[in-house]
Amino acid sequence: MSEEYSPEIEPEAEPQPGFKMDAFIPLMLLSSSFIVLLAWQVSNAATQRTQLEDAIARQETAVTQSHQVQTGLAKLAEDLLQVAQTDGTARAIAAKYFQHNAAAGGSPPPGP
Repeated sequence: MSEEYSPEIEPEAEPQPGFKMDAFIPLMLLSSSFIVLLAWQVSNAATQRTQLEDAIARQETAVTQSHQVQTGLAKLAEDLLQVAQTDGTARAIAAKYFQHNAAAGGSPPPGP
């Protein structure tokens, strides 16, 4: 019977000196990667905000210029209508403009 298996409890192996794996290292790596991801997203959001603010500033400049041009053209049209009351050449120009504007579907600017 010496060859038979005896259900004896095997002695515990002595702990090996060195690195012991526990849950701290994986959690630390996971949290570090999460922090890096959040930092990257915050950086991208800041960059996008800066780019949007620059685009808005450029558009405000263009809108201001277009308002100035529109105001200048409105004054020019009013002056043309005033001169057209007394000058034949101006009357012909005004008639041509209003005919072209009416054909394009617009309405003539209001008179003085």
